[in-house]
Amino acid sequence: MTHGDRLVFYAGLEPFNNVKYERALYIIGYFTIDRVIDFDKLSDQETKKCFAIYHNNAHMKRKGGLSNLVLVAGDKERSMLLNRAIQISQLKRDSRGSRYHVVSEEMEKLLGITGSIQRAATPRIITDETKIQNLKNILNYP
Repeated sequence: MTHGDRLVFYAGLEPFNNVKYERALYIIGYFTIDRVIDFDKLSDQETKKCFAIYHNNAHMKRKGGLSNLVLVAGDKERSMLLNRAIQISQLKRDSRGSRYHVVSEEMEKLLGITGSIQRAATPRIITDETKIQNLKNILNYP
């Protein structure tokens, strides 16, 4: 991750007093990255400066210290919490009949992401320029 990259966030949502939407995974917002800070590479003085700048960040308050912490700061002017979430999943059944969320067929085609995203421990990275443009269009990103 580097300056200018986008970090897209999604969440499991279900309808509230509205039956036209379904329980699914939805894109809820994105960061356009301003800075990536690896605390293992900072001097004590640089760490103190980051504490002053990002004092409200929950990671800065963790009890385990800052070892192995990488903080991603979003560009406030180019990051957004969406007004309307964008559905990206559909339900599928596994071999035992349990339901889980996978990337919808539409999003597979647009973004090139496949498979289960219900508990995605590994970030999905889009590098294909056409797919990146599709994502920008979906997000209405300038």
